[in-house]
Amino acid sequence: MKLNILGKQSAVGNKQSNFFTYAIREVILVVIGILIAVSINNWNENRKKNNELNQILVQVKEDLKTDLVKIDKVFEFYENKKPVFKKVLKSEYTIEDYTENPNIAFLIFGYPELAINQRGVSLLEDFKGDVEIEKETLVQELIMFYKQQILEINVDDELRFKDYKENFTYWKNNTDWWLDYVQLKVNKEFIEYALKSRDYKTRVATAEFFAYKVYLPELSKFKQKGLELIEKIEKINE
Repeated sequence: MKLNILGKQSAVGNKQSNFFTYAIREVILVVIGILIAVSINNWNENRKKNNELNQILVQVKEDLKTDLVKIDKVFEFYENKKPVFKKVLKSEYTIEDYTENPNIAFLIFGYPELAINQRGVSLLEDFKGDVEIEKETLVQELIMFYKQQILEINVDDELRFKDYKENFTYWKNNTDWWLDYVQLKVNKEFIEYALKSRDYKTRVATAEFFAYKVYLPELSKFKQKGLELIEKIEKINE
C-alpha cells in the first residue's frame, strides 16, 4: 500500500510539472506574439512617419523651386534697372530722354517685393517622429537655413521700404510736381529736379546701394544654398 501511494504522488507531481511547463510555454508564446505585434505596429508607424517626412521634404523642395523663380524675376528687374541707375548718377540723361521715356522718372518710385514660401518648413518644424540620422541632419539644416535667410532678407527689405517711404513722404510734402508724379505723369518741374538736384541723385544712390549692395547679395546667398538643398532633398528621397 505504501508503494502504491508513492506512485500516485509521483504521477500527480509529473502532471503538475507538465502543466507548469505548458503554462510557461503558453505565456512565452503570448509574450512573443505581443512583442511581434508591437514590433509590426511600430514598423508600420515608422513607415508612415517616414512617408510623411518624405512628402514634407518634397513640399519644401517645391517651395524652394518656386522661390528661386521669384528671386530670378527680382534679379531680372534690377538687371534691367542697372544702366538707368548708372546714367542718372552720371548725369547722362537729357530732357528729351525723360520726355520720350517717362519710365526713367520712376526709377525709385517703388520696388519689387518678395514673399518667401514657408509652408513646407513650417510642416518640418511641426513634424513629430523618429527620423534617420541623415534625414535629421537635413531637416535641421533646412530649418536653420530658412530662419537665417528669411531674417536677413526681411531686414534688408525693411531698409528698402524705409528708404522708399522716406522719398514718398518728402516728395509729397515738399514738391510741386508730386500730384502729377503720383498719377504717373512726368512734368517739367520733375525733370528739372531729376537733372539738376543733388537731392535726387543722393536718393537714387541710396536706393542703388540698398538694392545692389545689400538686398541682391542676400538673394544670391538664398539662391545658391537653395539649389544645394534641393539637390540634397532629391538625393535623400531617391
